[in-house]
Amino acid sequence: MTESILNAIRDACTPVVGKTIDRFENAEILYEDGTWDDWPDLPIRLYCSDSTMVAISWSRFDDLWLSNDTSLPFTPEDAKTRWKSNGIEEIENVIGKRIEGVLLGRGEMSIESRDIEIWTRLIFELDGAWLEVFNALDENGYQLHWNKPDGEFLKCV
Repeated sequence: MTESILNAIRDACTPVVGKTIDRFENAEILYEDGTWDDWPDLPIRLYCSDSTMVAISWSRFDDLWLSNDTSLPFTPEDAKTRWKSNGIEEIENVIGKRIEGVLLGRGEMSIESRDIEIWTRLIFELDGAWLEVFNALDENGYQLHWNKPDGEFLKCV
């Protein structure tokens, strides 16, 4: 764990702490058959009521990319994408919640029965819930918890 990751989280997330989540956006990709589907390789964007925002994207095993604008961590090449507001049903209840803090959580990984230290869980402490944006094997995964999730955490903001 490096201090640079904690500093990056502080820099990107401090502007949204104390703010209320107004909406979120996730990307969708257009397939050759004309159907759209979620594309969790691109960031989730949390927008707050005062127009501040934070974008979060996990890649590889533990690469965390953060931004306070609509830039992307990579160029989607020829992929046709669109952004969908509030398009992840399992976390839609974050809307209207106040962000009270941000934690970095330790993930679980082992090689040949040896535990590997890997920090792959970004937790937004909300009023009455915890939004987890985690590394789901080279893409974002999402979970809304009504009780604080188990695990080892470092307070970032």
